[in-house]
Amino acid sequence: MLDVSRDRVPTMETLEWLADVLAMLGFNELQLYVEHTFAYSGHEVVWKQSSALTFEDMQRLSRICQKTGIDLVGNMNCFGHMERWLAHEQYREMAECPDGAPSPFGGGTMGPTCLAPTAENAEFGVSLAREMAKAVSCPRIHIGGDEPFELGEGVSASVVAARGRQSVYVEHLTKIIEPLVAEGHDVMFWADQFRQDRSLLNEIPAGATPVVWNYEAPSDQSWVSILPSDLQDRLGLPGDAHLGFESHARLFIEADMAFWVAPGTGSWNTLIGRNRNAAANIIDAAEVGQAHGSPGYLLTDWGDNGHFQPLPVSLPSMVRAGEAATGRPVPNHVEVGERIDEILGCQEGIGALIDRLGGIGESLGLVSINGSPIFYALCAPAFRSFGSLDQERVTSGLSVLAEADERFSEPIGGTRGAVVAAEMRSSCRLAGLGLRRLAADNGLDFRAPSPDELAEAADGQRAAWLLSSRPGGLDDSIGKLIL
Repeated sequence: MLDVSRDRVPTMETLEWLADVLAMLGFNELQLYVEHTFAYSGHEVVWKQSSALTFEDMQRLSRICQKTGIDLVGNMNCFGHMERWLAHEQYREMAECPDGAPSPFGGGTMGPTCLAPTAENAEFGVSLAREMAKAVSCPRIHIGGDEPFELGEGVSASVVAARGRQSVYVEHLTKIIEPLVAEGHDVMFWADQFRQDRSLLNEIPAGATPVVWNYEAPSDQSWVSILPSDLQDRLGLPGDAHLGFESHARLFIEADMAFWVAPGTGSWNTLIGRNRNAAANIIDAAEVGQAHGSPGYLLTDWGDNGHFQPLPVSLPSMVRAGEAATGRPVPNHVEVGERIDEILGCQEGIGALIDRLGGIGESLGLVSINGSPIFYALCAPAFRSFGSLDQERVTSGLSVLAEADERFSEPIGGTRGAVVAAEMRSSCRLAGLGLRRLAADNGLDFRAPSPDELAEAADGQRAAWLLSSRPGGLDDSIGKLIL
């Protein structure tokens, strides 16, 4: 599953390349996650500035995927994560909290992100799913439904107070799922709101498949307490979430109910990857899924906070997941590198370097959730990291980044050698600036990046972005850099 809604919408050439790569790695399905970047009929104001995928684009990609043995599946949201819709005045009245609500992440209020659980909004969600489904040949449709953060805080406050937040959530989701199932669709939805109350499982409509997501590797130390308590509740996190998929899927396992597992590439909020965590997360998902007969394994590649990372950063995780999901041994670092070299048709050692870069942020001695402290220092300082840095670790990381900057200063061979080199060089330069800022902010003897350096890196990111992605969300993404 590739996120195409957090600013970066790939070109058709890039999507065709991705389909070929997935086929080489044994994947049989590609889902494109859409919030506002599909050209829904009659909703031009929402998508017109985003370089949205058109109906014809999806049809064409569906045919391309079929030739490689892959199904293209529509993946969307129609409950939470609707902020790009609700930012427009003509949709604001559909929101649970039209004027916004306190942010569960802390730090004031946020604009409306969640639709109110009304009959009209359920019909609206069904209409979006129907249009998306018509564009592809596969009858499966993923309707999202995750993280309805404001639910119960506005329009539905009284009914939630009377019946409970989760009960209201399930009822609304059911109103979207049942018509689609009746029309012959295999409906998937994110299962995060079903992690705490087993009684709600009985209300999931027949013909719908929950997808259990978790993007953190199993750990013997809890990270849940790092999150604001309100966010923990809104995410529906189990108290032992740090143990991995076994805890996130526990209620489905106990109820003997089928579920898909969905680990992550770990590339988002990182610039260059979070590959140690991703590898363990990928293996954990496969082991739990296989132990409990999960019918599907969905590797997710998100684009939180501007989707700065290009697709090559996710290749190590794609290689590992392609093996893990089918029960084969997960390849080691050397084998992953060799496989990436083969996929790219590039110079020897490029794949190993890409994989090695993905370990820099994790070698610093800091703990971060859902991202790298390097990225957070550069683009999202509200997200905290815990632990302490030392001079030697930062110096080592900067050395690897300097090596990569030199290696990617020219095409690396293969049909996409120039594109991959430019993208990776831009990511490495941004990561170097992020690491220096992180070190300076922690009182170490490193020079913080200057405004000129940051402006030059932003220009480089713009140029690299346009080699593989459409221009629609570029300004919004670059605007997230703290210059």
